[in-house]
Amino acid sequence: MIRRLLLPALLAAVPVFPSGCKTNPHTGRTQIMLLSEDQEVRMGLEAYDQVSKEAKFVTDPRLTEGLQRVGKAIAAAANKPDYAWEFKLIKDDKTVNAWCLPGGKIAFYTAIYPVLENEHGLAIVMGHEVSHALLRHGGERVSHHILASVAVATGSVLARDSKYRDVGIAALGAGVTVGFLLPYSRKHESEADKFGLELAARAGYDPAAGVRVWERMAALGGGRPPEWLSTHPDPENRIQNMRAWMPEMRAIYDRSDKKPNYPLPRVVGG
Repeated sequence: MIRRLLLPALLAAVPVFPSGCKTNPHTGRTQIMLLSEDQEVRMGLEAYDQVSKEAKFVTDPRLTEGLQRVGKAIAAAANKPDYAWEFKLIKDDKTVNAWCLPGGKIAFYTAIYPVLENEHGLAIVMGHEVSHALLRHGGERVSHHILASVAVATGSVLARDSKYRDVGIAALGAGVTVGFLLPYSRKHESEADKFGLELAARAGYDPAAGVRVWERMAALGGGRPPEWLSTHPDPENRIQNMRAWMPEMRAIYDRSDKKPNYPLPRVVGG
């Protein structure tokens, strides 16, 4: 939901985007970035204001104190003091989701609590979502959509006189999606998985909880397209990746100030 709100706001500002490539300091990867970080944060805050008008925020401290505790620890590990961090719980018993907007506004939905089970599980998902913001995946994804739109428009012009124009445009559009946008989306998820584990481990939460969380996520079931047609990595692949990263993450965790692993409260009706 949050990406549907954020994308139109970002696209509306396209004419003032500075163009260029940026090297992300956390990954070392060069990113095509057609907007500044300040613009990205501003649009994130605007999206959060819109969400706030519609969401049913939970105020019961019994349900939110763990979220606040983990949130402050992950924010400290993120070392992003210019973010105005907030940690909210949204009453929604059907949406197994969480998000972090550029600027540090974070929300979890009550339906995800049973999957997380405890504060270490919560820290894994919060680290993942915070990583999307720190790695500037939102701004990069908007930049890719802009470039993809230009590519499709160019293909339309080139095929204008061809009797195969409609087929060609449709194929080009699918090729851009499957060959460019979806692989980058999966790359973003994998980057956030790894950097999110690192953030959680730095903050004192056991990175091994990540494997258990994603095993429970996978057990929720539901039909999935093949990985090459999906925005997210296959659950088994991301679990295998986490296991491969575990020695590195365990070393970081061993040096951290360990946090207790309180169970998350049970959320009931209302």
